[in-house]
Amino acid sequence: MGGAAGALRGGGRRHGSDRRPDAGGRGGSDRNAVERASGVGLVRIVGGSLRGRRLRVPDRGVRPTSEKTREAIFDILGPRLVQGARVLDLFAGTGAMGIEALSRGAERADFVDGRKSVARTLSANLRVVGLESRARVHVADLNHPALPPELEGTWGLIFLDPPYDGDAGSLWVEALARASSIEPSGCLVYERRKGTAAPEPAALALATERTYGDTTVAFYRAGVPPGEAPRGGT
Repeated sequence: MGGAAGALRGGGRRHGSDRRPDAGGRGGSDRNAVERASGVGLVRIVGGSLRGRRLRVPDRGVRPTSEKTREAIFDILGPRLVQGARVLDLFAGTGAMGIEALSRGAERADFVDGRKSVARTLSANLRVVGLESRARVHVADLNHPALPPELEGTWGLIFLDPPYDGDAGSLWVEALARASSIEPSGCLVYERRKGTAAPEPAALALATERTYGDTTVAFYRAGVPPGEAPRGGT
């Protein structure tokens, strides 16, 4: 992992061998809220203060980033890009990416998905890990690449994980670049199907890419010449 980590940090859909059960668990009523939410299966937070906590997957139409890939993404980002960041999680699904960032020290997160049923399960996931005060869940039409007015502004960290079919991902990367949605010191993390081309908007530098299974992850930075990836580590 050393070569990958060096791209955005200094040193050292899919997570490792941690087997800790529901660390820092809350009361049974919170767990029941997740169990009652429509869902199939569980995913696990792999790092930070919530390491080992489990999140409900809303339904079979949601493709959460695997624990291994999620761990690799945060290894590349490093703590400097995450701690204290304002996070936007688009096509949020389970909310695993944004919740992982909050677990690792991000300040706040906004989660956006296009389906009310998914948003309900995501809200239950936030309740079960005690993050309601640091997060908001939004339902929006993500077929149109434009943020709703309440989400305009800049973000230190944006996660973009659209369906692999179609061109929604490329359209969103271009739209976020045009809107200058990423802070100069921030990063856009875009997941797409392996073998597809990454968009290269003029306003963003494609700092590095890594492939995990059938997923390729692109890391974009604002205000940085192509090929020069600022370090996000300690």
